[in-house]
Amino acid sequence: MRGFAEHLGVNPAAVSNWEKRGATSRMRYETQQMLDVDLARSPTEVKQRFTQVLKASAAAVPSQSRAAADGSQQTRQDLGARSSERTTAILAALGGQQPDDLVYVPPADVQRLVADFLASTARVYLLTGPPGGGKTSFTRHLAAQASGVDVQLLTVDSWTEDIDLAREILRYGSLPAGEDPLLTLEDESQSLSRPLFVVIDSPQPRAVVDKVCRQLDGTLRQVLSVNLRFLLVLRTPPEIELAPYPVLAAAVMPGQDRGVGGSLRLERWDAGTARQVWNAQRSESEPSFDALPAKIRNLVRLPLYMSLIRAAKSTEPLGHTNAYRLVEFCVASILKAAGLDVERTTADLTALARRQLAAAWPHPLHPALDAGPVHDDHLTASSVAGLVRSGPTGALAFHHDVIREYLFARWLAQLIEAHGRSTTTIELLNDLAARTSTSADLRGVLEFALQGLDATSPELLAAVAQSPSVSITETLPLMLELTGDTPAFATAEVLRVCASRCLHDNGLPLARALLHASAATTALGAEYPRWMLRVLRRFGPAVWDDIVACVETQLPIAAIHDFVRLAQLDTVEDAVFLARHLYVFVATDDGRSQELKALLAHPDWRARAAVAEGIQAGRAIPPHTMTTILEVLVTDRDYKVRAAVADAVGRSTAPGTEHLVATLLEDRNWHVRERLLQGLAARAGHDHSAADLVIRKKDAWRSGPRNVRVAAQRLLLKSGRRPLQDDSARGALFGLLRELRTGALRLPADVQTALVSEGVASTDWLVRAEASLLGGQGAGTNTTVGISKEAFRRLRDGRALQVALDVRDVDYAIRVAQAAATAGVQFIEIGDPLIKSVGIQAISAIKQQAPGMWVVAEMMSADWGRDQVVLAAEAGADVVLLIGPASTASVSAAVEASNRLAVPVVIDVPEGRLTQGWVQDMERTGIDGFAITTNIDLGVAGFHPLDQAQLIRSWTKLPIAVSGGFEPTDVEASRRHSWDILVIGRGVTDSLDPTTAARDLTASIKLTEGQHR
Repeated sequence: MRGFAEHLGVNPAAVSNWEKRGATSRMRYETQQMLDVDLARSPTEVKQRFTQVLKASAAAVPSQSRAAADGSQQTRQDLGARSSERTTAILAALGGQQPDDLVYVPPADVQRLVADFLASTARVYLLTGPPGGGKTSFTRHLAAQASGVDVQLLTVDSWTEDIDLAREILRYGSLPAGEDPLLTLEDESQSLSRPLFVVIDSPQPRAVVDKVCRQLDGTLRQVLSVNLRFLLVLRTPPEIELAPYPVLAAAVMPGQDRGVGGSLRLERWDAGTARQVWNAQRSESEPSFDALPAKIRNLVRLPLYMSLIRAAKSTEPLGHTNAYRLVEFCVASILKAAGLDVERTTADLTALARRQLAAAWPHPLHPALDAGPVHDDHLTASSVAGLVRSGPTGALAFHHDVIREYLFARWLAQLIEAHGRSTTTIELLNDLAARTSTSADLRGVLEFALQGLDATSPELLAAVAQSPSVSITETLPLMLELTGDTPAFATAEVLRVCASRCLHDNGLPLARALLHASAATTALGAEYPRWMLRVLRRFGPAVWDDIVACVETQLPIAAIHDFVRLAQLDTVEDAVFLARHLYVFVATDDGRSQELKALLAHPDWRARAAVAEGIQAGRAIPPHTMTTILEVLVTDRDYKVRAAVADAVGRSTAPGTEHLVATLLEDRNWHVRERLLQGLAARAGHDHSAADLVIRKKDAWRSGPRNVRVAAQRLLLKSGRRPLQDDSARGALFGLLRELRTGALRLPADVQTALVSEGVASTDWLVRAEASLLGGQGAGTNTTVGISKEAFRRLRDGRALQVALDVRDVDYAIRVAQAAATAGVQFIEIGDPLIKSVGIQAISAIKQQAPGMWVVAEMMSADWGRDQVVLAAEAGADVVLLIGPASTASVSAAVEASNRLAVPVVIDVPEGRLTQGWVQDMERTGIDGFAITTNIDLGVAGFHPLDQAQLIRSWTKLPIAVSGGFEPTDVEASRRHSWDILVIGRGVTDSLDPTTAARDLTASIKLTEGQHR
């Protein structure tokens, strides 16, 4: 019943008043009446779901057991146990189906991975990587090795756009899906006795990927069981954009760098791993890994290619060695070894590949497929076991997508050669290149086609590359990127043309590709350093990493010196780049180069600060040089430069820097001291001397602002030391406990235990609540747990209410908040006037006095996004509202803090920013919702906020909050479906009877239908 109340948008606290307890418990009359009325006014779909849930609940107890022949009771297996039995059978059947089973080397400790995943609040583990990198092998290894969990291995190679994810999960466990598979899955998931991992392995094509992601997003919205988790395997590149699937994006476990992307990325083996696997497999008659040709050694670092060579029983591919030639040789060798006609069988396999990829690229210039079927009497899974197998429906399927893409590309290359230097060829390549941004399999096709053409018709590709019609944003960059280190088509003339064309406005992709093309340095000769500088000045930081990679891997020393000589150090842009990468360009053994001296004395502070960042990034800088540079920067006249070097000094463990730490701890600027403490905290787990130094120098920070004292206390606590007696210890302890609970921070077990004990003994109720939740000593309530980012995003397409406390009296604000809670309002907003009048302690006071409500902190500064989130979270806020004019960098910093502290961030849409581009940019930063706020001074002027909300809803799937002078009797707001959270301010707060006004508000909103559209 509480679940149904929450589904209707009724505050769960309103369903907590029971007249009786135990088996005869029932709700108070007014609560029962309210829910009965809500159910009667709900759409038919909601009524049917409620009836089905009641039936399932009533049948749940007797269905858990059945009578055996001897009269005893047998326990009914849940979805997880049924799935485990099927997975065991599948793994046994797959044991001998691979063409050549290599020695498996897991890329990660499965037991640790599973433990970390289960300990986190994430519900999706995202595995990414290029084709042939071992993603499927890893999922099977996990299914076989992971203990304490059940696993489903969903077969997706036969899935279509019509797939129903919930139905497939239930079918895997041999359970009926019923009329509503998602509702049945929700019910079955509640009875899981232990975690169930549903592996969804590399759905193809991209339309199916999108369908799976949409359905997974919907499943996560409705099925809330923590025991149902997903391992989503996606082939990259291209990287999939998760922003259109907001709940899925919020449910993904972050990777080690906590950046955007997958939880784990599988790349090619390093040379050592490839050597280990190859040598463990080879027979005495086969060469060792080190005896292989260099290009073959590089290619077999991809597990699939090593497997193909093993299946081909040869290591001597003929001709120009690239991936195309390697696969071509291996396919022919496998067919020949099977006693098949190579030409005829390849043609049949090509027809099969074309049929499977036709829908992915339905280009009008493609010749029609032959009407005749593949010759089943000639081509069978057993006869070509190294290449194909029988699919789930009995139809032939390729062992790996790479083989299918090679065969399709082989046919495409022949088609292009037939068209020659024509507009048709350029049209085909431009169209295919454009599609690679959204299709991993078509990217594979393009890579093989380009490599095949480069091996057979390099002059044709050279002509295409110089054509004015070829795309310099997609086709030409991919031609350089996908054809290997030394493509035959990339003549000096072609590369010079590319170098000129890349300097156009849209030439960034081409410039980056050229910087990674080793032949470009030879083609441009002495002009190459000058061209690099033109690229640097044209595109700025977007090409920094590419230029550095080029310098480190392929630029001669003389060219590096020319580049530095030609740079204009009096220009800030050139100076900042060289300073940030001084370890590549200007660091010398004695630290006395003229360029380095010029950078250290540069009149612009940004160049000097960049030297500090370069010191931190450059691990190869000689110790003497590093110490010399640090000593200069530590005494810089600008505090921003000293702050940058303070972080570098704090993180450094190089000998001879202890005196610099002591100097910076006594710096005349508090920000410098704070950056030093933050740097020290980053290495505190390895070097306890940093904590000892802070304790000895406590007078250097103890009288400073609170944020500096919190940083010092945090360092001590992370080091396992007792905090010094100071009010800042509370903020440091709260932040650490919250980050430990969200999985953003990991500390040694003894340190974590000590922090929990410290928190339980705290006099602050919020700290005690965090410690109790982390220590498993309390189940938690809405008041203590708050609302997760994932749960907040699930508010989309619901109807939640929020009362904005734009008042100045905290006692009156508490009374209004309590009245709103009683009426069933979900959110209470601490308005900017109250925070400015009372301070952020108003957040804690109202949160403690209005249990069961989620508190929104309106932080209306456009700067210091990270600090605003931290301050609000420490005060107990569940959601933070940021003002819209904040920069993307400030919003990104706020989101980083919100991820650590599990506090959703909503951004106000400012005047003039309501554009699709801005909305999507903000969405990509990771915010959790948008707010349409009507300026009170506008009066009746301006656009209607509900119209604005309707527009923004068409651009994003995140929830939309709307405020605009609404009141409880506002029929327009009740009728419109353009909002997810309706914000009411003065209509309740300025009412002489806030309790009645709040009840009128909830009643008026509930009068409409379609609450769950």
